[in-house]
Parts: sequence; C-alpha cells; structure tokens
Amino acid sequence: MLTEKKFVVNRALTVVCTIILLFSFAGCSASSDETPVPSLPQSNGKPQYGGAFTVAYPAEQRGFDSALVNFGYISSLHLTANTMIEGDWGKGPSGDQQADFDTSTPPLAVNKGILAERWEFVGDDTVKLYIRQGVHFALNQNSEASKLVDGREMTAEDVAFSLRRQFNMEPSVSVPDAYALSRLTPDEYPTSIEIIDKYTVEVKGKPEFLGSLFYWLSAVAIYPPEVVRKYGDLTNPLNDVGTGAFYLSDYRQNSSITFTRNDNYWETNPYGIGKGDRLPYVDSVKFLVIPDLSTRLSAFRSGQIDQIQDVSWDDFKQLTKENPNLKYKRIVNSPQGLALRSDKPGQPWHDVKVRQALQMAIDLDAIVDDYFEGEAEKLAYPIAPRKLFKSLGVYREFDTLPDNVKEILTYNPEKAKQILADAGYPDGFTIHVILKSSHVDLASILQNQLQKIGVTLDLQVREDSVYTSIASSKSHEEGIFVEELTGAPQAFHEFRPTDPGNTAMIDDPTTNKMIAEFAEDFMVNDEEAWPRLGEYTPYILEQAWYLFLPVPYTYTVWQPWVQNYNGENSIGAGHFGNYPRYIWIDRELKKTLGK
Repeated sequence: MLTEKKFVVNRALTVVCTIILLFSFAGCSASSDETPVPSLPQSNGKPQYGGAFTVAYPAEQRGFDSALVNFGYISSLHLTANTMIEGDWGKGPSGDQQADFDTSTPPLAVNKGILAERWEFVGDDTVKLYIRQGVHFALNQNSEASKLVDGREMTAEDVAFSLRRQFNMEPSVSVPDAYALSRLTPDEYPTSIEIIDKYTVEVKGKPEFLGSLFYWLSAVAIYPPEVVRKYGDLTNPLNDVGTGAFYLSDYRQNSSITFTRNDNYWETNPYGIGKGDRLPYVDSVKFLVIPDLSTRLSAFRSGQIDQIQDVSWDDFKQLTKENPNLKYKRIVNSPQGLALRSDKPGQPWHDVKVRQALQMAIDLDAIVDDYFEGEAEKLAYPIAPRKLFKSLGVYREFDTLPDNVKEILTYNPEKAKQILADAGYPDGFTIHVILKSSHVDLASILQNQLQKIGVTLDLQVREDSVYTSIASSKSHEEGIFVEELTGAPQAFHEFRPTDPGNTAMIDDPTTNKMIAEFAEDFMVNDEEAWPRLGEYTPYILEQAWYLFLPVPYTYTVWQPWVQNYNGENSIGAGHFGNYPRYIWIDRELKKTLGK
C-alpha cells in the first residue's frame, strides 16, 4: 500500500471563471446537486452541413513548416494539408472498429491512399507513388499566397518538391536544418526523388530501409513550390496553402486559429449514413489557446468548445455527473517515467543491475490502486495496451513475460537494497532530475519510493521552455523526467542513438538491430514487422533504461451535438486532430440545449 499523501493540488473539482481578453465565458458550471439534464434522443438522420467546431489547446503549436518541425506537432496542417497516406476512417471507431485511432496509427492495414491513389514497391529499393488526379489547392481570396497558386491542380511536381525539401535535396531551396535529417539515420534517407510523369513520383532508398523511408514520406504535408520560393519558408501561418478540407483564414498568436471550409475539397465520406457526401460538413473549425485547465473545463461546460481531451478521472466523473448526455471515450496513453543517462560509466546507473534495482523499488500495483484508484494500466511500456497493438501481437501482457523480467517489475525493496549493496552502493546515491511543474506529482511519488532504498531524487523544476530546451538537446547531466514514453513505438524515439527523444542516451547493439529489422519490413510487410517488435519487449524491460510508472486512463469528452464522432484523434501516423472533416454538428439539438 502507498502510505504517502497523493501529491496533487486540489484533485477535487474546481471551477474557475477566468476572464481573458480573447475569451468570455458565460459563467461557471451548475453545482453538482442540481437536477441532471434529461436524456435526449440521438440524431439518426442524414448528416447536416454547416455550423462550427471549436476545440482548445493548452499551448501554441510548435511551428507551421513541416520541413522544420515534426508534422505531428503542427495541428493546423492536419486540417489544411493532405499527405500521401492516411488512416482509413471506415476502419476506426466510426466504422468497423479495427483501430482505435486515438493515437498515431501507422500500420497499412488500417490506412489508405490519400494524395497517393496507390503505390508500388519495385525491388528492394524503390517505391512509385501514383498521385491522385483532380486534387486542387484551396483558394482563399483573402490570402496573397493562396491567390499566387490560384487553386490549381496538385501534380507530381508539388509532391517531389515537398518530399525533397524534407531532406534538403531540393536544388531550388536550402533547408540545412531540415527536421528529417536529425530524426532519421542516414541509412533511411532517400537516395533520389524523381518525377516520372505528371502524376508519378519515384523514390529510391537503401535496401532494407525502404519501409521506414516510406513511412516518413507518407506523412509529409504537400504544398506548392511557388509559395516557398517567394516567401523562403512556411513559418508564417498566413502563407499556408494546401489541399486539405479547410484553409487557414485567421491567426492570432497564442490566442486562436480559424479555419474555413474548402468548398473545392475532393474527398467524400467513405462510411455510414453519409457515405458519398462531399466533405467537410462544418463551415469552420477554431483552435483556441487556453493554457489554464480550469478555464478549458469551464469553456467546455458552457458549450464554448465542443470537445476536450486528456480529461482526468476526477474531472471526468464530475463532468458526466453534471451532464449525463456528454459522450466520451476512455483512452490509454503512454506512461511517464525517469530517463537515466546510460552513457557515463562513472554513474551508478550505468550498471544494468542498479537500474533493475531502481525499477524493482517502484510499487506499480500500489500506484495503480491507491494513487489512481484503479483507473490506470500497470504495464504500458514499451508498448501501450491499445486494441491495434494487441491485434498485431505487439503488446505483451505481464503474464507472458519471462520470470526474470516479472521479478524486475515486482515490488521488492529488500532485494533492491541488496542489489545496490552488492553493486557497491549500500548507502544509496543521489540522482539529479530535471523536470517541469506538470511532472512534480508523479515524480514526487517516485522520489518517495526510491528514498526507501536509500536513493534520493533531487527534483530540479525548470520552466517549460527551459525543460524543452534541455530535453531536446539532451543536455541533462543525470536524469530527466519524460512525460511520454514510446507514444509512437514505430518511431523508436527513445532508442535511436541520434534521436532527440533518446534521453537515456542509448546506443545499444540489440536495440539498433531491432530498429534495423523493423525498418526492413515496416510498411512493406507489416505482418512480419510488428510481431517481431513485440519480441524485443522483454529485453527492453530488462535493461531498465527508463524507470516507467503506471499510466492513468484519460478521457476524450465531447458535446452531444457533435455527430459522426467516436473519440478519434489521429487518423493515421502522426495525424493528430485531423478528424473534423468527418464530423457534423446537430444544430437543432444544440439549440434545444440552449447553446
């Protein structure tokens, strides 16, 4: 049992009416003892066009140019642009439910061609992309950049330019700090990207690495060369010109982004009652930047935003108690944990036995039962227990692990102390840990548990921007708290020697082999690639490079008037927040509810 106090400030409901310049909310929520809202009939009619969809984010997105910033972090592009491949909506929760689509979902079995109508692997080093015809760039008459393109058709020239620029291979522009160059290894770079004809692009890569290259290229946003050549890059959001279902019509830094329906969008609804309807349904989408959680919750209660993600168990209980008509989905995220540098022989945790002792000193079961009140997964590292990962044979249940690994994951502080003594540390040691304020709760529990075996965590809280700088540059001296471990297992962020996410500084022959083997079959032969990845789970757990914690369930909650939506988040690999083109708003129901 956990005996320490839960390190959460005010986990009970707190409703704060915050007035900020951009937002004005009607007031705080009704008290929990008021009469619940009566159950309302669900709309079963044909989807309706019109209306607006609004969501809130806690911070400004990290950038706008996908050649310079990870595509997954650029929420605006997931509405304004298309990629070669994307998740198949009809195979998710709103379709036949093969995939959850609540996180990055790369396997080809649940994806389909978008701008690439089809593709063909030729030999072991070539993939041909056959570009969809009749797709046009959106035309925003209020944008000089958009008028420069004038709504013309997208062709192979646009695709080849966008792909080359990702790797600083485009002769007409220079991108020496292209994100892909630091994210991938040189073996995964393309060797050539050539235009075969107006609608065909041929990409060559190194044998045995074609799959991982294809994965990367499949999620590149396509944009017109003339805009980049005129403006130099795409860092100004007002110069965003894409083929997506919406175009960016207004941007206010650190406040909001507004998107307007692209009336010339090519895609139709692939599934359900509205099958064949031209997408999107809603007239506009708005992203609000609301850093304060209580303000986001207040905005949701008042109907100012239509969906809210990462809702905690406590807040979820209160929201659904106040309004039983809310819709929701429980989400299994990726765990937080402590990364320990493994590249310094003089540090105690350079010894794998010491790292194993530290993991053995963490009472995972007690954290699940006492801290998270049972609303958590004990083992979500290195693969989270999601439906798709289970069906692919990637996720390993605790009972299927070898006995030596089970022992490492089973709470045994006495044995942990003995291992430390045998390793030469009978009195323990101190680990200096970099973290940010949002990590303090869980880090404090970890601190308390390790103290019982004589190991002290010196928690050094840094401002978010400082923490991000230290983490991305891997400039911490000893340990750093990580808020998401292996959220995208196919990317191997935590294990690639050159990856900014490898905060444990791992350069290990076995994991390097794992990455290379996966790259050979990934996206080419997924049936072989994914189960093989699961075979490495025991080894990764045995090495204990990252001291992981249980992961609490969170909830995605949405208003009852949001239709054709079942909690989807990433329809494809890294396409976070790209679902709005499929949803529609029941405006009559919204009016009935007085919103």
